Amino acid sequence: MTIDKNMSNEDYHAHPSISSTDVKMVAKSSLAHWKHKKFKESPALHMGSAVHALVLERHLNLVIKGPESRRGKAWTEAKAAADFAGQILLPEGEYEIANAIAESVLATDVGKRMASESTINEMSVFVTDPDIGLPLKTRPDSYWPQNGGVIYDIKTTLDASPRGFASSVGKFGYAVQQSFYQHVLRLEGLQANNMVFVAVEKEPPYAVGVHVLSTDYVEWADKQMLASLEKIKRAQDEDTFDTGWPSVNVIEIPRWLEETPEFED
Repeated sequence: MTIDKNMSNEDYHAHPSISSTDVKMVAKSSLAHWKHKKFKESPALHMGSAVHALVLERHLNLVIKGPESRRGKAWTEAKAAADFAGQILLPEGEYEIANAIAESVLATDVGKRMASESTINEMSVFVTDPDIGLPLKTRPDSYWPQNGGVIYDIKTTLDASPRGFASSVGKFGYAVQQSFYQHVLRLEGLQANNMVFVAVEKEPPYAVGVHVLSTDYVEWADKQMLASLEKIKRAQDEDTFDTGWPSVNVIEIPRWLEETPEFED
C-alpha cells in the first residue's frame, strides 16, 4: 500500500492499477469497452484539467496562456514546450475562461477549504484489494482528513443545478466513482466517510453547485462498484472480455407506444 503526494498526473495515469474510470466503464458499458478503451485528448479535457490545476495546484504554475488558436506554427511550438515542461497550454480565450471558472470555485466556502493547508490535494493512493486480489489506484482531487474524512471532487459541467447535476451523476457514473474512491482510501487505512461534488458551470456566471449523494444512492453504488471489480478480476483470470450482450436481443414495444390510442377510419 502506498500514498504518494508528489506523483505527477501523467505518472499516475500511466500506472497499470485499476482506476475509478475503469470501474465506471465496466459498470456502465461492458468489459469489452473497457478492455479496448483509448485515451483521446480534447479541448474539453484540457479545460477540465486546467480548472483542477488552477484550483488545487495554483502555486505550481501548471496552466499557461498560448496563442489565440490551436492552429499554426506558434501553437505547435508552444504546445511542444508546454508538454515537455508538464504544463497545460490553453488558447488565450480558454485561458481566461479557465481562470474565471477557478476563481468562481475559490470564492466559495468549499473552494476555500480545498485551497487550504489542512487539505491534501492530488495525492495518489495505491492498494491491493485483499478480497478480490486486484491492484487499485485513486487520485482524489482534494482530501480533508477531519470530520471522518471528506473527499472533494471538482466537476466542470454545463448545468450545476440540483436537477442538472443529478442527471450528470447517472450519466457519467459519479456514484460508482464515489464508492471506488472511498473503498480505496479505506483499504489504505484512511477515513473516507463523505464525498462532496463541487460542480461548476463552464459558461458565465460560472455558477457553483455543491452536491452530496444520499445514503441509499451510495449503498447502491457500492454494490455496482464491487460487482464491477469482480467482473474485471474474473475476465482477467479467464482472459475473456466480452460485452455480456445476448446473441440476439428482442426489443419490446415501448410502454408509451403501447398506450397510444388507436384511431378509427
